[in-house]
Amino acid sequence: MDDELTAISSSNGMQVGGVGSTAETPDTCRSIFDKAFPTYLAMGMTYDEFYNKDHTLAIAYRKAFDMKRDQANSDMWLQGVYVYEAIARVAPLLVPFAKHPKAEPYLEKPFPIRKVNSEPTGKEAAESNAVNDKGMAYMFAQMMKINSKFGEV
Repeated sequence: MDDELTAISSSNGMQVGGVGSTAETPDTCRSIFDKAFPTYLAMGMTYDEFYNKDHTLAIAYRKAFDMKRDQANSDMWLQGVYVYEAIARVAPLLVPFAKHPKAEPYLEKPFPIRKVNSEPTGKEAAESNAVNDKGMAYMFAQMMKINSKFGEV
């Protein structure tokens, strides 16, 4: 059984060992770390942090790197949205033989990325309250109808 798991490389490159002798020798821990080191250097980790500090620091660097990449991706997407919107607003000028083409004005404010105030105000609040009141009245009427069938009014 041990012969199947071992594969020892000889000096001439031929594999010596049991049934598993065609497999290459497994990487040492040091070679695995050496292969991963340039990736973490690119993420901003120092030699001392990678080899001498706690392993959870490498995990934190990886997560932070992924978060930065996601943020950069979102920024590039948003830039594409702005370019698309700008082109769409001047597109009427690009139509050949159009009579009196007119471009729409560029956006006055940037797109909202997050809601500052989630509470509806003014007209929106009044409409929302009216819809809620109508729904409550309907549900109350249904409840009364069902209760009358069972004689629990």
